[in-house]
Amino acid sequence: MKLRYRTLAVALLLCTVTLTGQDTWYGSASGMQVMYNPAFAGVEGASSVKISAFSFLPGNGFGLRSVYASYEGYFSSLRGGAGAWVSDDILGDVMNDLRGGAFYSYHFRAGRRLFVTAGLTAAVITRGIRSGSVILPEDIDPFRGITGGGTGYFPPAPLTRFDLGTGFTIASGNWFGGASVMHLTKPSLSDDALDHNRVNRLLTLTGGILLTPGGKDFSMLPSASLFIQGDETRIYLGSEASWKGLAGSLSLWHVSDGFTSLGVSAGWDAITVKIMLSYSYIVSGGSATMGGTAIVKAGAMFSFGNVEKSRGAHIIKLPLL
Repeated sequence: MKLRYRTLAVALLLCTVTLTGQDTWYGSASGMQVMYNPAFAGVEGASSVKISAFSFLPGNGFGLRSVYASYEGYFSSLRGGAGAWVSDDILGDVMNDLRGGAFYSYHFRAGRRLFVTAGLTAAVITRGIRSGSVILPEDIDPFRGITGGGTGYFPPAPLTRFDLGTGFTIASGNWFGGASVMHLTKPSLSDDALDHNRVNRLLTLTGGILLTPGGKDFSMLPSASLFIQGDETRIYLGSEASWKGLAGSLSLWHVSDGFTSLGVSAGWDAITVKIMLSYSYIVSGGSATMGGTAIVKAGAMFSFGNVEKSRGAHIIKLPLL
């Protein structure tokens, strides 16, 4: 009897992922900084649209994937940055978490060469279940295989919850750092409001420095991030290098009680358009059933207008790969 992968995905996700109160781990925060810390809004100066698509454990056929998009920019009339983001975490054929929010960050000069931003984001999370993809015991025939798709299952109505997050950044010269606390409301993604169905608060710490050892044509951007959510810790270490429009990166990330993965990325920068592709491979942790590939990511960034400068703005180059 051939059992469809979506049945296995239901058991795996409901038992190990969706009930732990953790966010999806995308391998890094590169290109998605405003979703993790609203204070990063507008720090790059020019307005931009960023789009990313992810496939998780693609060799296993679970159909775990995500899409992300954001718009942000620095606006002198607001004395800071603003924008919006949306993401859709598609957990196989059964469940998806649609999230979206708006954010604002206030930029100010705290010293002669010290710049600070403080941000706030308001978001909503909607969880939906596709009843037609749920396989119940009565849908499985020992001779004919799967005969129905959850015909006797009536899913709960989609749940929508409100969420808040806040953070700050500090920068001087070519270095920057930031910290944030997300999910201040600890939204519950179930009607029963039990603690294990609540999204745990997420603490993030991020830092990096831009190095130009070869002049303007060549630059390096090493960075590090720490994510703490509930009992889980995620650590990211990586460095980007760019030369005349070509870019590449090497990274290592670890999830406590989970995977350690090595990532490589490549990109092309045409000033107003940037295209990137990333690949992460599991080097330890997990199991043989998980396969070697952890995450595959494809993304693009579109910039509009010139980098806006003012006495209250300091331009930060953020990791993109």
